[in-house]
Amino acid sequence: MMVGPKPTDLELLGFIDEMKRNIFALFIFYSCNLFAQDQLNELTVDRPGIAESPYTVRPGMFQLETGLDYYDRLGGEIFFLPVSLFRVGLSENSEFRISAKNVTNNTFDESMAGISPVSLGIKTHIIHQNGWRPETDILVNVIVPIGNSPLQPGKLGHEVLLLFQNDFSEKYAINYNVGLIWDGFSEESIFTTSLCFNYLPTEKIGLFAEYFNFIRYRDAEEFGIDGGLTYLLHPHIQADASVGFSWVDQEICYFISTGLSFRVVRSKPKLQH
Repeated sequence: MMVGPKPTDLELLGFIDEMKRNIFALFIFYSCNLFAQDQLNELTVDRPGIAESPYTVRPGMFQLETGLDYYDRLGGEIFFLPVSLFRVGLSENSEFRISAKNVTNNTFDESMAGISPVSLGIKTHIIHQNGWRPETDILVNVIVPIGNSPLQPGKLGHEVLLLFQNDFSEKYAINYNVGLIWDGFSEESIFTTSLCFNYLPTEKIGLFAEYFNFIRYRDAEEFGIDGGLTYLLHPHIQADASVGFSWVDQEICYFISTGLSFRVVRSKPKLQH
């Protein structure tokens, strides 16, 4: 076996310095990856409130957002218990969504109870925020009747919404929507807009105030205001509560909502470079 020359003290010092540089570089790389993972782990949900956020669930994750809604409407009360939205990531820029409600409607001559039509949709991210240019998504839903009761539309409905958000700082943001809804109950389309102001006083608490409307050409229009809070119980669990009121045919209607949102990670998401 051949034995090479012994390294000099200068060579040993150079080797040690090189190792230090490599360890430091690995530390920086690992720290950056941890920061990116923290960014990926931010929990964004589409409840409470009317306005949808322009953010999608990442691949390898799914979310269940569920709760109770109570409406004091003209002619009686309406309960949604539960109202549920299931979201699963398809790619870095898109998600699949399915939502439904268990409805008790006391606004008819006789109380009616049952499942609402099921909404199937795709949310796709199309533009990243840059200065005043907002973060932008498009949401397309198909409203599918699942029975013949008065709670179900007579045919397929659909809705198309553009979703926007401007972040002004880590604590302040606004998100806003505009779109058209064909609910399947009539041939008439519904024009809708919403504007939501968001404030995060702490890392766990979020507050919001919102304006929304649903405008029909022939039927009654609805304009409303609501507000509420969210509380992050766990990095993957968030609670919410909100209250609001709206004007329909010059009458005031009230509503309250509370719920929980859960995120499940099926596999480790890939980091974007």
